[in-house]
Amino acid sequence: MLRFFFWSLLILNAFLIALNLGYLGNWDMDAHEPQRMTKQLNSDQLHVISASLALAPAQVPEERKNDVQACLQIGNFLQADASKIEDKLKTLALGDRQSRINVVDADTVSYMVFIPSQGSKDGADKKAGELRRLGITDFFIVVDQSNLRFGISLGVFKTEDAAKAHLNKLSNKGVHSARIGARTLTTNKFAYQLRALSAEEKARFDIIKLDFSEQDVRNCQSTAYSKN
Repeated sequence: MLRFFFWSLLILNAFLIALNLGYLGNWDMDAHEPQRMTKQLNSDQLHVISASLALAPAQVPEERKNDVQACLQIGNFLQADASKIEDKLKTLALGDRQSRINVVDADTVSYMVFIPSQGSKDGADKKAGELRRLGITDFFIVVDQSNLRFGISLGVFKTEDAAKAHLNKLSNKGVHSARIGARTLTTNKFAYQLRALSAEEKARFDIIKLDFSEQDVRNCQSTAYSKN
């Protein structure tokens, strides 16, 4: 029995000595942190960061920053000026993201000094004769189909003050039936809608619009347009 315990202790001690000397391989289950780090794959790519950095919002990649979309509308362009802006916009190569839309623009552009309709050509001719006898020759008889047909135009002015000054001159010469009327001219103009612009396209458009500083640029809804 004693011999059994003797050989058992001897074998156990031999096993522990072999384990400590590494003859049985590396048993690193109880290794401390520095030793475990040396065993990690690609351990040189691991970095220690602070808690504040770990909790910070993720940064948006640069390509995502450039993916800013905008819908812009420029102008009220007259037909004569349309080709100028269209040549510039071609350089953006927007394809079906660009469209031209009609804009109805009603502006009071002038003031007329006139004598109302005389009801017929004979009546207008009679009134014209009276004006000539007063020494007034700068007029014409209106013959279009407007409410002023067979009336007499005595002048058209850009401002109401200028029209009033002329009316006073006519009154001093004995013309008392003349009056002032505002003329409203409705014109068809064009605006250009540019949809889903990236940040880079928006920057190029900003350069183009410098040549059209008198035109308004405004945001728009990309679904609200009619293509011509």
